[in-house]
Amino acid sequence: MTKLGEAERLLENREAQLPGNLEKARILFREGIEEDAPAAWTGLSETCFWLGEYSCSEKEKEGHFAEGVQAGKEAVKLGANWVDTHLWFAANMGSHGVVRGIMSSLFYLKDLEKHGNLAIEIEEDYFFGAPLRLMGHFYHKCPGWPIGSGDLKKGIQLLERAVEIGPSFILNQFYLAQAYLAKRMKKQAIEIMESALKVQPPEKLETYHGLIRERMEILLDQT
Repeated sequence: MTKLGEAERLLENREAQLPGNLEKARILFREGIEEDAPAAWTGLSETCFWLGEYSCSEKEKEGHFAEGVQAGKEAVKLGANWVDTHLWFAANMGSHGVVRGIMSSLFYLKDLEKHGNLAIEIEEDYFFGAPLRLMGHFYHKCPGWPIGSGDLKKGIQLLERAVEIGPSFILNQFYLAQAYLAKRMKKQAIEIMESALKVQPPEKLETYHGLIRERMEILLDQT
């Protein structure tokens, strides 16, 4: 098996050993640059995103997401016009901006919107509707004109589509519930969270599903 093949296997089976499999995948993706640079940079960007997502340390999250942004930048620079290239580049920008604070978030707005929407155009149902999920959350949280292109109505529409496509990935429902609450649609938010809490986790994503479930239970208790 090639280095990239092994890296992809470890990434897919990341929860079998956390964070060990992701750390090994990161090394192998770095080593696989000469083998297939676009694929290696794209894989590294996704790996760094997940390292940040599973981390409990804000400092570690910042480092992982920052590396994911740089890897994604290299991938798009090489012309890797794939859904995962654009999606994980945009996802890392969004998460890095959140960890760093409002000024960093504003710095990323234009590129995040560009690459997130490119991911939707290429394959909206990729990874349980991830492009729709990302951009729905983006339009919900982004400041409105003249600072940014925030649009709560558009965000809700995208998130409802994400839930339709990927009902087993409850981050879709969690983001939609947050958007509903922002729209003062409390009843709908409660209903979708209560329904989501009954959903069984996708295969190989039980740990991440549990992390989102915990966040949803806290939000539901506060609603």
